[in-house]
Amino acid sequence: MKPSEMIKTLIRQDQVYSGKSVSFRPGQIVSGKIVKLFPNQTAEVQIGSHKAIAQLEISLSANSRYWFKVQPGEGKIRLKVMESAGKADMASPIGSLLAQLALPASKENKLLVQYFLKEQLPITVETLQLASDWLSEGESFEDGLRTVKELIVRQLPYTKDVFLALSSVNNGDSVSVLMDKLLQELNHNGITAIGQKIRILLNDFTQTAREKTGAAAAAGLAAEWLSTKSQANSLAAFNILKALELVKGSVNEETALKQAIDRLSLRNHPSGKHPIMDCIKGLLQTNQSGQRQEFILNLAKLIRGMSDFQVSSGQSQALSDIQRILSSIRTGQISFPVENKVTMPLLKEAMLLYLNDKGSNSDNRYLSMFGEPELKLASGKLGSFLAEENKSLSSKLQRQEKAILADLKNSIQPESIFRVDQKIIKGQLKKLIQALGLSHEHDMVNFLKQAEDGTAAKWESLKPLLLGLLREEVPFSAKDAAERLLHKITGFQALSQEAGPQQHFVFQMPVPLWGKVSDLTMQWSGRKTETGEIDPSHCRVLFYLNLEHLKETIVDLHVQNRIINISVINEHEAMKSLAAPLTGKLKESLAKLNYKLSTVTFQNAVTAGDSLKKRESFSSLVKVNQFTGVDLRV
Repeated sequence: MKPSEMIKTLIRQDQVYSGKSVSFRPGQIVSGKIVKLFPNQTAEVQIGSHKAIAQLEISLSANSRYWFKVQPGEGKIRLKVMESAGKADMASPIGSLLAQLALPASKENKLLVQYFLKEQLPITVETLQLASDWLSEGESFEDGLRTVKELIVRQLPYTKDVFLALSSVNNGDSVSVLMDKLLQELNHNGITAIGQKIRILLNDFTQTAREKTGAAAAAGLAAEWLSTKSQANSLAAFNILKALELVKGSVNEETALKQAIDRLSLRNHPSGKHPIMDCIKGLLQTNQSGQRQEFILNLAKLIRGMSDFQVSSGQSQALSDIQRILSSIRTGQISFPVENKVTMPLLKEAMLLYLNDKGSNSDNRYLSMFGEPELKLASGKLGSFLAEENKSLSSKLQRQEKAILADLKNSIQPESIFRVDQKIIKGQLKKLIQALGLSHEHDMVNFLKQAEDGTAAKWESLKPLLLGLLREEVPFSAKDAAERLLHKITGFQALSQEAGPQQHFVFQMPVPLWGKVSDLTMQWSGRKTETGEIDPSHCRVLFYLNLEHLKETIVDLHVQNRIINISVINEHEAMKSLAAPLTGKLKESLAKLNYKLSTVTFQNAVTAGDSLKKRESFSSLVKVNQFTGVDLRV
């Protein structure tokens, strides 16, 4: 079962619309049969599976069908027949209705009206006209019909944006695929400051755990290269960067530093300048005959800019070194133009201060020194090397260089979201949900409620950044990719709603496995307690994850009175035997959290597909509170 098919199953089960009751609103159009006639122009009218006593505007015949339009009024339902030609026993009643609504009698529009009647959806001029326009632009007419139904059933805003959002969830690419497409557009086109922030977020979302581990190592190598504590280590780190092709083989340190400065300035400050980076570029440009005063001026500006930073003791020493160099140039103790052996440590120390600014993500800034394609390849190589999957890199390195990589291997833990501790799992998933912007509106409301005392949390999640990007002048291809991703996020938000005491939360997010990025699709269903908290004793969790080796896996977890039943749906023949050794440990861990594991059953996808459709709807279930107690390794 693919993620899109699972989501469709979730949605169909989650629909809270019921044929047991129906309401009539003024302007609504219904097809009805006169069952009985009563005095004073009243009649019993059969509308779908419902019967109602209605006040009629004119005399009609019993046992005949008509198109009615609901009229304003109090008490009894008031129905007005829509012309005699609208009688349903004529040759083309639907065509007649379409004509009265000024809609073309096309095959698609006829199917649209038939679908509304079959599903007993309220028909109005507006709903039919808008639905007709949306369906004509969509790729799949049948999927579009189901999406229109969901808009009405869930009482969501009947707008094109919400329609496209739900359509994206039902039929579009997964979140990780949409992220990758937008990232490619942002890498290939000039981007604004908002685009740069989105690019950094998407890079983090779309990297495998192997690449994240390698990227952390690459950032460490860049820091070692820029460090002036040990010239031998700095040169060794630079040689490793060349072996990884993060720096081209024929490029010397000065050229590589200039290229890194250009990338840092462009990617981190595309619409403006940073004072330190501005001075560093100025020093490189003015270190030539005839520009001694300009060089000294840039050096003085650099010292003032560095003094504004909160620096550590080591960085304070770097500032003192630069002040000493400035004094030596002014007194003539250092000749001009200044030799590379003097300027290189100076520039490296200034860059280190900029890159280690406490108000930024230093790893991301270090990685901004390199080209995107080269960084992706190098991160994969480094991750494989640190995990001892690939030792070919060692053959290209000297002893000093191998020692640096050995130190990195000991200091960097392999990246993984799924740790044994359930608190870490919970924290990581909450972090991903917020980073995607799935809780953006909720966070915004809480932000506005807080007093303006400077303690309100600040965040830049993906959804508001996408909204900001769409307001800017960007290439059409990038805007289209951003809109598709925004629709996907909004669609999952639309599916997450309250229905009385019941609450449903559906989402999809990219999860970095070691060798691939997989989309985790998950639904929580539950109810609130009297205090407004989610009841952790009665809940259901259903999630889908495409694993590296076990492939498509669905876990269906029920909690009743803190007793847990788990169904695992997977095609792997040895799934049950593989999981057996973990069941006991899972049972013990759940017992510590005051839960009792009752059963763990395994099914294949075909059997599970049937059983999922036969099970009760999600609207009758309750929602899980948190991820506490759910061991995702099973």
